[in-house]
Amino acid sequence: MASFDELRGRAAIVTGAAQGIGRTTAVTLAAHGMDVVLADLNDERGRRVEAEIARAGGRAVYVRADVGTMAGCERMVRAALDHFGGVYALVNNARWHPHELLADVTEADWDRSQAVLIKSHFMGCKLAIPHMIAGGGGAIVGISSAHALQASPTEGPYEAAKAAVTGLMRNVAVAYGPQGIRANSILPGGIMTDVKHEAAARAPTPELDARQARQNPIRRRGEAQDIANAVLYLVSDLASFVTGASLVVDGGMSIELPGSIASRS
Repeated sequence: MASFDELRGRAAIVTGAAQGIGRTTAVTLAAHGMDVVLADLNDERGRRVEAEIARAGGRAVYVRADVGTMAGCERMVRAALDHFGGVYALVNNARWHPHELLADVTEADWDRSQAVLIKSHFMGCKLAIPHMIAGGGGAIVGISSAHALQASPTEGPYEAAKAAVTGLMRNVAVAYGPQGIRANSILPGGIMTDVKHEAAARAPTPELDARQARQNPIRRRGEAQDIANAVLYLVSDLASFVTGASLVVDGGMSIELPGSIASRS
C-alpha cells in the first residue's frame, strides 16, 4: 500500500483502540507515519497494540481512559499534547451497550451506553477541536454503524447512539469547517474483527460464515481493515473536500432488497 506521506508526524487519537476496528485503525494510521494515542480500558490488549506499533517502527502510546467520562477524554487529549505536541485526527470508535429489548434495558445501562457511544464523541470533539484549530486544522471521524440505518430488536441503545453520531459529525463539519476541520462518519456493516476471528477459531461455524458472506453483493464478510482503510482516506488530504459525509462500508448489504438476499441464503 502506498504511503500517505502527508500524515507523517501528525498525531491521531483512536478510542477503543485495544481491539477490533479501533486496533486495526490505530495500526494502519501508524503504518502511514501518524503518531497514535491508543485510548481504552483494556490494559493488556492496549499495551499489546502499543508494542505492535513500536515493533513496526511506529510511534504510539497507550492511555487508560474511560472515554465515557470527561476525565477520561481529558486524559487522552493531554497524552496527545504531551507525547506528540498536538492533535490532528480524532477517531471516535469506543463502544459499550447492552443487548436487550428496550423495555428490559435499565436506566444505568442506558446512561452508560450513551456515555460511551455518543457522549464520548461530544467530549472528544469539545476537547480536541481547540488544539486542531491551533495547529491549523484537522480531521474527525465518528464510527457509526449500519445500525444507524437499519434496526434489530435488541439493539435500541446502540442504534439510537449510532444514528446520533452522523448528525453530530454534520454539525461539526458545518460549525468548524471555516477553521480547517473536517468531520465525517463511517457506517460499518458485517465486519469481522480480531475478537470475532478469535471466537471463530475457538468455535468454527463454517456454514453460518458462508451464509453471512452471501448477504451482500460483494459476497464476503467485511474485515476491520476495510474500515481502517476508510478512516485512512478520510483523515488524509485525499479527502480534503469531503466533510459531513456518512460513508457506508458494508459490501452493499444495506442497498439490496431483503427478498433478494433471502433467495440465495
